Amino acid sequence: MNEQTVRQVVTARFYASLAQSGVEISTIPQPQLQAIANALADGVFAALDAMETEADHAFNDASAHANGPAASETAPPAPDSPAAAADHLEEEALLWSGRPYLSIGVRYELTTERVRLIRGLLGRSYHEIELVRVRDTSVTQHLGERALNVGDVTISSTDPSHPEFVLHNVKDPMAVREMIRKATMQERQRRGLHYREEM
Repeated sequence: MNEQTVRQVVTARFYASLAQSGVEISTIPQPQLQAIANALADGVFAALDAMETEADHAFNDASAHANGPAASETAPPAPDSPAAAADHLEEEALLWSGRPYLSIGVRYELTTERVRLIRGLLGRSYHEIELVRVRDTSVTQHLGERALNVGDVTISSTDPSHPEFVLHNVKDPMAVREMIRKATMQERQRRGLHYREEM
């Protein structure tokens, strides 16, 4: 749901509630009444955005707790030991996170190992592509999108479930595409995979 849709829904509900309540609003000029409705819509949009961010933090904290052993279970390896170096190499890190322009309920993430699409505010669905499966990336921007510096980043992959993965309306799409390209090259190098042209 984008900001314009949220604004329309809240404004319609605002006027419907006023009509049902019997509150006399004829003394309030229409532009001021519309400004109040817009302010309410902005507040709802901000609250939904805050809920999504809070849910993301809770999910990430729960994932970190579930995936990592408790401190009492195992002692961390010595900083200079081979085990510490291996843990450092294997640890997945978030490189970039973004949302479609003027949208809530959708988030994109680029980590050192994969690209993720996360949908939903309360319920969640996840779709992802391993970076080693990325074949190519491209950017599409229309005239209005160029003015706002937003655009679509299309990822072509060898993943049969997601042969094409589109990050819609991301900010600074050229920089995002370059981050994906560099992360892909680094992940292939880390795994010892070499580029081979498919004929």
